[in-house]
This record gives sequence, structure tokens and C-alpha cells, in this order.
Amino acid sequence: MKNLISKPWFLAILALALMLGTQAGAYLLYKDTLFPPPKDVLVIKRADPSPIEWSFSSDDLVKLKMELVNRLSEVEAREAELNVFEARIQSDRDEINAIKAEVERMRDTLLADIVEVEEWEKKNLKTLADTYSNLDPDATVNIFGELDDATVAKILKFMDPATIGEILQEMANRNGGAEDELIKRAAKLSNMLRLSVDGQTT
Repeated sequence: MKNLISKPWFLAILALALMLGTQAGAYLLYKDTLFPPPKDVLVIKRADPSPIEWSFSSDDLVKLKMELVNRLSEVEAREAELNVFEARIQSDRDEINAIKAEVERMRDTLLADIVEVEEWEKKNLKTLADTYSNLDPDATVNIFGELDDATVAKILKFMDPATIGEILQEMANRNGGAEDELIKRAAKLSNMLRLSVDGQTT
């Protein structure tokens, strides 16, 4: 035994055995501390979720929908009323424009029949009136046929009423295809004399 203890290899084997024994004892002693057992974990598995269905048929939403429908109906009714009103305004505007055009036409016609003698032409018109007054009514009517209505009316303004009557009577008594036109012209000249601005000048 003493011989074995003195052997180096024996001492090495003995040291190795002691080390392994010490480690084995430490493992057994502290096994639970070094390697604790796994804890039980509660695992809950959820089944496949079904899709969520949203429902908007609540009382508030139904009430809101009805309110919107009512307001839309009111807007449409108001729009229809505005369209009718606009059409009525347009019709009234067209009628007013037509009346305005007719008034302007009548005014232009009336102004066309008004005879206004300027001061500078009175002397010449009196001379012509005296000249035509000395002619036969037939010759005077023939000459007047070559003059416009305004000029004829101005000349007649400076004639005496008897002479004017003879000339107008000649125009009304003329026979021929232009008889109606002469009658109309005689009436027009009479109206132009009536609308004379300053009347007869002597």
C-alpha cells in the first residue's frame, strides 16, 4: 500500500476519483437548484374567430335616415317651386319686353307724324304755300305726290284752312288704282297737321 501511494500514477488516479466523486455529490445535492423543473403554463387556444357583422338598423340611424329623406324631399319640392317661379319671371319679362317694344314703336310712329318747323325754313315754306295755294288742287296734289309727307305737312301748315280742305278733298276724290293710298295719305297728313308743334304761322 505504501508502495502504491508513492507511485505518481496512483496519486493521479486517486485525485481524479476524488474530483469526480466531489462533482457527482455536488450535482446530486444542488440538482434541483441548478435545473429547476419546468413550470406548468396555461395555454388557451382560441377557435377561428367568425367575421364581425355590423348592424346599423338601430333606432337612431333609422330616425336619421328618415330625417335625411324628408329634407331631401323638401329640397326637391323647393327646387320645383323655384323653377316654376323662374319660368313665371321669364314669362313676365318677355311680356314686359314685348310691351316695351310696342310702346317704342308707337312712340316712333307718333314722333314721325309730329311736324316741327324750324325758324330758318319758315320763310321758304310760306313762299311755297303761297305758290301752291294759287294752283288748282289737282296740280297741287300731283306735285305733292313727288314730295315726302313731312315736307307736304310743313307746306300745308302755312296754307289757309279752305285751301287745305280743297287739296285733301282732291286727294280723297281721285279715281284710279292709287285711290286708297291717297285717302290714307290725306288722313295721315291731317293727323300730322293736328300734331303740329307750333301751329300755323301767318
